[in-house]
Order: sequence, then structure tokens, then C-alpha cells
Amino acid sequence: MGASNNFVQNDLQMLGHRDYDISHFWGATVVVDQLDSTALQFIATSKLKSQHTSMQISSQDTKKNQLSPQQKVALNIILQHHNNQSATTPLRTIVQGTAGTGKSFLIDCIRKELNISPPMTANPLLVLAPTGVAAFNIQATTIHAGLRIPIREMHPLTGQSLMTLQEQLKHIKYILIDEMSFLGPKLLLKIDNRLRQAFPNKQHDNFGGVSMILVGDLAQLPPVMDKPIYASHSTALSLWHSFTIVITLDTIFHQQGASIRQQQFRALLHNLRNAQALQHDWQFLMCQTNATLTIQQKKDFDSSIHLFATNESARLHNRKMLKELNLPIALSLAKIAKQTNTEYDTNEQLPLEVLLSIDQQVMLIANLWIKVGLVNGAIGLIKQIVYENNTKPPDLPKYVVVQFNDYNGPPWDIAHPKDIPILPITRGRRTQVPLTMSWAITIHKSQGITLDTATIDIGNTEKQGLTFTAISRVKTIDGIRIEPPFSFERFSKLQNNPYTTIRKKEETRLQLLSAQTDIYSP
Repeated sequence: MGASNNFVQNDLQMLGHRDYDISHFWGATVVVDQLDSTALQFIATSKLKSQHTSMQISSQDTKKNQLSPQQKVALNIILQHHNNQSATTPLRTIVQGTAGTGKSFLIDCIRKELNISPPMTANPLLVLAPTGVAAFNIQATTIHAGLRIPIREMHPLTGQSLMTLQEQLKHIKYILIDEMSFLGPKLLLKIDNRLRQAFPNKQHDNFGGVSMILVGDLAQLPPVMDKPIYASHSTALSLWHSFTIVITLDTIFHQQGASIRQQQFRALLHNLRNAQALQHDWQFLMCQTNATLTIQQKKDFDSSIHLFATNESARLHNRKMLKELNLPIALSLAKIAKQTNTEYDTNEQLPLEVLLSIDQQVMLIANLWIKVGLVNGAIGLIKQIVYENNTKPPDLPKYVVVQFNDYNGPPWDIAHPKDIPILPITRGRRTQVPLTMSWAITIHKSQGITLDTATIDIGNTEKQGLTFTAISRVKTIDGIRIEPPFSFERFSKLQNNPYTTIRKKEETRLQLLSAQTDIYSP
């Protein structure tokens, strides 16, 4: 079995290097002149045009009558503070709620209510999220882009960069950050430092004197390469403890349904969130494996997105699916600029090699235009691979035409309005097409999205919120396939995470603060 497995992996490593791939005539793809001439500047030009248009928002758009009582409390706290001209103390508010409790809907209502407040030209709210996917889901900007926080080591802004940030934020009174579980001590301190720079008159105040609203669920996945914010013992912990107004959303909308199976599914999610490994919950999940599914159900799940606990598992599945297309595969090798700064030796952010094929399911790995859905994590399907004259793999393609079903911007091709030309981009010293295979993604990458169906592999090792995040991505138990099945011993690992006890203690503290918000009830 070991030899066979090694053979399969070696065979998959040859993709893009096979005679079948190399001998293919890659110059056969021809795009009509009118489209080809606009492809290289399409995204940049469209973004520029969109900056000169604005959407008028009316109070009817907020749909406040659809808010739950807790959502109304949160909205009222913010609006009362905003309408109180004499208010000098900035808000420090947390809105917490598990998956499906309407956090995104509430964010949309907050944005629209504040935007209809005069003056129309001075939007007082900046909405941010840690990742491109999360930002797109709430029509926001990433924290790193919105506050000019680099991925690597951060330095104080100076000169024109500082002036630009101060100009961009000069009207901002409220900053709302979604997916707060992704906030670690390091990032929170960077946010605080950057805001003190942006508002020099309040540089001695936390967050530069701006009102801060954090939204999310501490039971979901923690930040990458950092610890959870509540487990910190640094200055960041005092910043975290400055958030004293807490609203807890407890009405679940996404996993609604009166059937016994849906009731059992909601109970399962509740137990997973609380890191309770119960025998009947495990048995319930094990009813969603290949052993219990029909042939048609298994076929349907085979084409569903696969969630894996590790990058290596996701990579192997993606290569298997790519090979099964039985189509030529183009290898795209990144261009490497001459070294000018040792800062770029590591963490280049773009892969050295990318495999491309027609009908390949891919994920965008850069935030090209968040507003319209071209975000880090957007899923699409390759329709065309276009090369410059006299070039072929492993050269970089001129551009790759990708169909993004969630794209909601202006069309590049009227006949195919979801097709968008994706060009190579430069990060650090590397230039590469910002695409990767996406038949499978990691559970960490899936946080913040809602799926109709998914095949889930939780792996052998539990991390804080891993199993809960994976299972809660899907709206119904019938939309889940567990593959491979896992033992009850593996299931029980979710209660052994060292941060679980600390998180529960922190949530008890937040619940006590939440109980004090009754005075704000409408």
C-alpha cells in the first residue's frame, strides 16, 4: 500500500510536466480583439469608474423590522451614541453570536443607518474584516488594506503615506471589525498603533479615540501564528478589556427548520461550540458518511467543496481532481526579481508554481476588488488561458479568464458577464497568477462563508474551534458528508484544547457584561 500511495503522489507531482502538457499548442486560445485590448486594464479601469459613483441609501433599506431583540439593542446602542452630540467617551462594544445568528445582517443595518445620517458625504463608519472572504461577505475592506497594516513587520507611517491615511480616516468615528476570533494580540496592537497615528490629536487614547465595535464568535478559529486575544498577557489584553458593552445574539437564523433532524443539528452545533463531545452527537455525524449515502448522494458530494484540516490534504485532493479532468495542464512559473531587499526572502505570498487547466476550479488568492467579489478566497472556474505571442508554459500567461459566479461588478464580456481576466500580479520579488486550485480548501480558509453542501475531513488533530467551524459552515445536516469517518476518540479531542477552558472563562465574563445591556433595550 505504501508503494502504491507513493506512486500516486509521484504521478500527481508530474502534472504540468507530462508530454501531454508540454506538447499542447497553448497559443490556440484566441480572444476577440475588442476584449483582448481591454483585458489588461479592465479591473483597474472599472475600479476607478466605481469610485465616482455612489449608491443612495434610504431608511427603508435597513429592514429594521426584521431584527431580533438583541440585534435591535446593538443597533440602538450605536445610534444613540452617534446621535448624542455631547458624547465624548468612545464606544467599546462587542457583538457576539454563534454561526447563523444574523451578525452579517446586523452589520448591514448598522452601515445603512449610519450612512443615512447627515452629512451624506462624510460616512462615519469603517467596516473591516481580517480576510478577503470575510470582507466580501459584509462588503467591507480588509484590516490590512483599510489601515495600511503590512503582513510583515509594521513600521510607523511617514510623509505622504501618513497624510493619505489621515485624509482617508478623517471623518471616521466608528470602526467595526468582523470575525473577531481572528484578532490576536499582535494584530490588535497594530490596529491600536495605526489609529493613534491616524488621529494625532488623540494619540494618547486607545485606538486614537475612535469608537470600536467587534463582531464574531470566540469559539471559532483563532488567528494564524498568534494566540487568541483573551489568552494574552500583554498590553493587548488591557485593550481587549476596555470593551465593556457586550451584546449576545442568540436567535439562530441559518440553521432554522422544524424537522427533528434540524433540531438535532442545532443541538449538535451548540455542543460543538461548547467543546462537549457527546456520544449521540458523534453517532449523528457518522450517519453522514459514504457508508450511509446512496450512490447518487455520493456522486453529488464528490463535486461539492471539500474542507480539510491541513494544507497538504487539500493540496493532494486538488491535484487528484485536476488530473481527472484529462485535459492539458499549463505550468506557470513565477518570475523572480533580482534581490533588492532581504525583507522578501521569506513569506512571498505568491506560489512559485501554479497549475492551470480549462474547467479547473480555482480560488483567487489576492484581494483585487473586494466590493465586487474579487477577493482572496473567491471561487471560480477557468474558461480560457491566454498567452502572449511566442510564449508558452512555463512562461506566465498574459491573463487567465475565470468565471466567478459571485462576481457582481461590470461585465468584461457582455456575453459572459461573470467571466473576468485575471492578470499576473507582483508581491515582494515574485510575479505570478494569483490563482490556486480550490476543489478543496482548508477549514481555516472556510471561516466566514456559508455552504449548501460540503465534504469534511477534520483530520487527526484538533485546534481551537476546528470541528465547530467546519460543521457550522453548512446550513443543514443533509448538506454534510464526513469523509473519512472519524472515531469517537478523535471527536473527543475537541474538549482537550488548552484554550478551551480559558475561552469558556472569558465567555462567562462577557455574558455578565452582556446582562448589563438591558438598560439599552428599546
